[in-house]
Amino acid sequence: MATNTNVAPPQSGYEKSDASPRGLLYFALVIAAILAATFLSLILVFKYFQKAQNPGSVVAAPFAGTRPLPPPPRIQPNPGIDMQSYYQSQQNILNTYGWIDRQSGVVRLPIDRAMDLLLQRGLPIRAAAPAQNAAQAPRKSQTKNAAAASSAEPGGSAP
Repeated sequence: MATNTNVAPPQSGYEKSDASPRGLLYFALVIAAILAATFLSLILVFKYFQKAQNPGSVVAAPFAGTRPLPPPPRIQPNPGIDMQSYYQSQQNILNTYGWIDRQSGVVRLPIDRAMDLLLQRGLPIRAAAPAQNAAQAPRKSQTKNAAAASSAEPGGSAP
């Protein structure tokens, strides 16, 4: 195994070939030139827009006078009070007597009173007659069909 003896041992201290001061200075100058060009171009753009726009067409300051109301629907200024008044009106409807249709005799009762009346009188029940007629109708048609079938058989009697 051959060893190279011509390699110099590492020297102690710092490395002198890290950064070139001249390269850093060029970099800083290029960055400063870019920033200066940007700054000057922005000044020119703002001056152009200042001349191009008519400042008289701008709306007055917001606190200069009263502003007109926007078109409806508008935002509620105090939704808590609005909800409370709505709740009170609904409670008033649910807990008081009143006419719904005076000519038909339809009234509004408080909920507690309506529940008491329901317990006393019971739930309304349909009349039993329409239900019995509907149940008997299929039976009659079945007997008619059976009679017609028996009369159609040979030897069957005619009605």
